[in-house]
Amino acid sequence: MKFEITQSGHISTMVLKTDRLDTKIAPDLKSQFISMANAPDAGHLVLDLGNIQFADSSGLSALLLAHRLFRDSDRSFILCNLSERVQKLVDISQLTSVFTIAADAADAANRISA
Repeated sequence: MKFEITQSGHISTMVLKTDRLDTKIAPDLKSQFISMANAPDAGHLVLDLGNIQFADSSGLSALLLAHRLFRDSDRSFILCNLSERVQKLVDISQLTSVFTIAADAADAANRISA
């Protein structure tokens, strides 16, 4: 698997174990996001992108899907640990107002608990 999921209370943290968020991983991520969002005991999701150095439009599409799925069920979806390159792509794509972005997983958990 190209990602690892840990659970702490009502918050799941997914860490991507690859350096690319692209067409190779996006379909698996979308499936996982749908499964997580539809789970009866699903909580909030923090997506740690600390290992990601490259993202393309299919990767952004997967992130937007997760954002919509969790938003529509009144749960949080937070990105954290964005590299400078990924942050720049989010900025250029004008998605900074769409996504909630935290410095790290602890910051994300604090935002959810607040």
